[in-house]
Amino acid sequence: MSSTEIVKNRFLGFLIWQSIHSTSIFLFCKTFFLSPFTSNPLSPSLLSLLAFLSFHLSLLLFSTSLSIISSPQPDRPASLLELALGLVRFLLNSVTGCGSSEIWTPSFRRRVKTSLGFLLFIIASAVSGFLSVFSICWNLELFDGMRLIGLGLRGFSFGLVYGVHYVYKRRWVLGFPIIQRPPFFSFKMGLPSAIGQALKLSSAAVLFSTVVVVFLPDPFKSHSTMGHFIVEQIIFYIGSTAIFLCWELSHHLHQVLHTKRCIFAPPKGSAAAETNPSEPLLAALEESTPRSLLQYLAYLDLCMVCESNVDTWRRAAFFEETGETYKRVVAVCLRPLEQLTSNLGEGLGGSVDKTDQLSRQLRSPTDTKVESKLHELFNEFQVLLLLT
Repeated sequence: MSSTEIVKNRFLGFLIWQSIHSTSIFLFCKTFFLSPFTSNPLSPSLLSLLAFLSFHLSLLLFSTSLSIISSPQPDRPASLLELALGLVRFLLNSVTGCGSSEIWTPSFRRRVKTSLGFLLFIIASAVSGFLSVFSICWNLELFDGMRLIGLGLRGFSFGLVYGVHYVYKRRWVLGFPIIQRPPFFSFKMGLPSAIGQALKLSSAAVLFSTVVVVFLPDPFKSHSTMGHFIVEQIIFYIGSTAIFLCWELSHHLHQVLHTKRCIFAPPKGSAAAETNPSEPLLAALEESTPRSLLQYLAYLDLCMVCESNVDTWRRAAFFEETGETYKRVVAVCLRPLEQLTSNLGEGLGGSVDKTDQLSRQLRSPTDTKVESKLHELFNEFQVLLLLT
């Protein structure tokens, strides 16, 4: 199986399981909680089907954008000032040829890509919030026409805040557990925290979106009695809880499925397993793109082979008679450490001037500016943890 197929199959598996639990939440919410507010709750219709499909479309948008920004390490995005300066220099270089193109380094391009991914996720979360609230509250007697759109705008607002909070808290970083458990057990262990987080977020969403209602135009507001206003808040709380629960479970499911161990080995008993069982793993380690999900999965598999007693036949293959396999294993393990040492030397300046060293030591911690590049050097801490 190629590297692209491994990542693609994991994403497709994530979408399948995500659609199962989101369908269950949608039907449970509509049947048991929102049915008292519907005249014919059990009668199927074309509009109900469209609402169901739009709900899944919103979750597909959220899940796709989540997969785009997910990364095994916390890449630093480019700031607004850096983006503006980069754009100005790019325009000057393309129009007059006088601009400097030194800023467009691979590191800066990666940070720009990270920033655009974050922006895409925040927008997708806001649009997903609008579509989800619109779909769940569709066909309710209390909402029709412009009121339903106003409710969707409230969903847009809390989706926007959720996206910003998700990016700020770096929840998009994939954490690889050293102790691997079955995916179902890991997913089950995250259910209580997901439910509790959904209840807290929905409570905050009700308060925040109520303030947003004040700034909405009059056609989108509800001009009804206090009783209708209270019922509207209850419906919005139920709908937002269902949406946040779907998002939190999608986040947890994405973490579980994408950090599950991938075995880079031919089937046991096959000809390839008898001749060279380590070649798929070594090929993945040597040829995979640096900082990619596949590279982290390969290092995780190597760690499991070396530490556990499950794959003794694979570990024994590292010590074949010629010693070439063992040398390749050592080389791929030393590569991240050598890269870290080299980057630390460049980041610290590599200067042996005693005057410069003394001036650095005399500075107080509050006066010393912490360079962001030095923090970026430790972004691959998960790989280093696996190697140690």
